[in-house]
Amino acid sequence: MFNQLHKIEKITYPLLLLMLVIGSYFAMTDSEFFTGVLAKEDGPIEWLTVIGLLLSFSVCIYRVFTLRKQKNAAFIAVWAFLALVCFFGAGEEISWGQRILNIESSEWFKQNNAQQETNLHNLVVEGKKVNKIIFSALLGLSLLTYLLVFTFAYRRFDGFKRFCDYMGVPIAHYHQVIAWLTVAIVAEVLIKDVSRSSELFESAAVFVFLLNISVPYNHTLFNKQAS
Repeated sequence: MFNQLHKIEKITYPLLLLMLVIGSYFAMTDSEFFTGVLAKEDGPIEWLTVIGLLLSFSVCIYRVFTLRKQKNAAFIAVWAFLALVCFFGAGEEISWGQRILNIESSEWFKQNNAQQETNLHNLVVEGKKVNKIIFSALLGLSLLTYLLVFTFAYRRFDGFKRFCDYMGVPIAHYHQVIAWLTVAIVAEVLIKDVSRSSELFESAAVFVFLLNISVPYNHTLFNKQAS
């Protein structure tokens, strides 16, 4: 099966596995090193997340510009939206460069942000973090719908397939679904009780997402010469 994978997958899957093995090993054997070094703010895992998001952003922008004259407006809008989400996610991960540039937060963010930083995902609304309300619950539900509904319905129902193709929805390979489940099991089950284990989940998930959009099941739809 490995020989049948795209060259991007042959590179990404081993690196993804290495990330999960190293991350889970230190999380279980040296949680202080995992939390204080690997998964800390602006640490290696967080920067891998940023890199993955920027690579995903580049793929989305490439789709927009190379297919803009060939595909319908809805198709292009979907990929422009995905590009915006990736760029936003990368910016949020590093608080829009605030810590790098040593920029002080405004008083409003100091009062309403759990980390007193200039970002949205750590905002606190009525005692609850926006991250848990939107970026965890909503995105988690959307991801489950995508993996459990879109992946199978696309292969079984012609009408749904035509809709996804019209909208330019990238459909996951089954092995990519397995990759998603593996990431979830490691980060949300195996090391769930370790502080900042969600950082490993986010980073690994971003690279699976990168595979989803780079080499989807319906990859021929995104060839420049495809009709």
